Amino acid sequence: MDNTAVRESSVGYYGWVVVGMGFLAGFVGFGFVYSYGVFFKPLSSEFGWSRSLIAGAFSLYAVLHNLLAFFAGRAVDTIGPKPILAVAGISLGASMIVMSRVDSVWELYVYFGILFSIGLACIFSPVMATVSRWFDAKRGFAAGITATGIGTGALVFSPLSAWLISTLGWRQSYVVLGIVAWVVFVPIVIFVREAPARTLGAASPGTSADGLSFGEAIKTMTFWAIALSLLCLDIAIFALMMHIVMLASDRGMSIVLSGSIAGLIGGASLFGRIGAGYFSDHLGRKRVYILACIFQLVMFIWLFFAVNTWMLIVFAVFFGVSYGSWAGIMGVLPADYFGYRATGEILGCIVIICGVGVAIGPFLGGLIYDTTGSYDYMIVMCVAATICAAIMASFMKPVTTPDTEGSARVVTRY
Repeated sequence: MDNTAVRESSVGYYGWVVVGMGFLAGFVGFGFVYSYGVFFKPLSSEFGWSRSLIAGAFSLYAVLHNLLAFFAGRAVDTIGPKPILAVAGISLGASMIVMSRVDSVWELYVYFGILFSIGLACIFSPVMATVSRWFDAKRGFAAGITATGIGTGALVFSPLSAWLISTLGWRQSYVVLGIVAWVVFVPIVIFVREAPARTLGAASPGTSADGLSFGEAIKTMTFWAIALSLLCLDIAIFALMMHIVMLASDRGMSIVLSGSIAGLIGGASLFGRIGAGYFSDHLGRKRVYILACIFQLVMFIWLFFAVNTWMLIVFAVFFGVSYGSWAGIMGVLPADYFGYRATGEILGCIVIICGVGVAIGPFLGGLIYDTTGSYDYMIVMCVAATICAAIMASFMKPVTTPDTEGSARVVTRY
């Protein structure tokens, strides 16, 4: 074991504290994202809004969130993670509080589609860029642990929101979520730190300690292979996650049990995130990523035929593992392939492109249901998107740039 691996394996290594804070940020932020689907039925019942109209607010969030993620990624490259995560906590809490006062469609779109998106934009790219800089030999494993916050958030907040709604009503449920956000983000802002310069200088074997600039990265085939593959996966995953509660409810499950299905997907994704992170450090990120796509494809086909409770539970468990496997390692792909120089900015741009998938997936899912009265064709869409994602991923190649003498220099080993 080399010195870098020994240092990163130490319990006292501060990078693990940063991982813990990243976990908490994802836990709250993305827990709120995945719980949005639980509020579909209460909002629809009270105001008579269609599912596609309610999903449209999520689509607005997805577009704006992903545009802002680019600037959040650039900011964390220059001023560090503390102020960015402070903005995240304030915005998330405020958005939940004002969501409790929604009485019209424009308020739904402003409070969730705009204010909430500001908070989420300040989480994923900044957190993953920061964690990537703290780790080298154990980067995939550290990223996997960090990303389990997202799955844990779905596991906790989807059923919790369903219980809160059934107990307090949907308005008071949003107030509770807002207070949770403000409380949890206090220690996050206090304890998160930028990686020291000595960590930034510890490059992987075959990797440039500096790496490519943003402009250089976006000219490579690998950048577009990563971005377009993730776009396709986001079409599938967010269409599914925003409608799974209603899909399960339409197939005979209660609203609380349907919310638990969504939570089970998030909980099972923890195993995928940690396992894929660990194995990708040893087997290579690309190989594990493509296998995760294939596994996800199989589970979407299973969902098409899942017409009773036990089949939906089986789907939730294994789909969660497959989804968690690629989601757990996606955040470190920029550092793997392009180095440390512009990690946050590159990841932020990839998130913008992925936002197209995040935006159109839920909306198309709702539109398909409103048009056909069934989610079957939405599942077919998810199958096609996952196949495209695996094909795109096959084009991820080691990146080379010319050195000062004009010969090729390898920037990545993956």
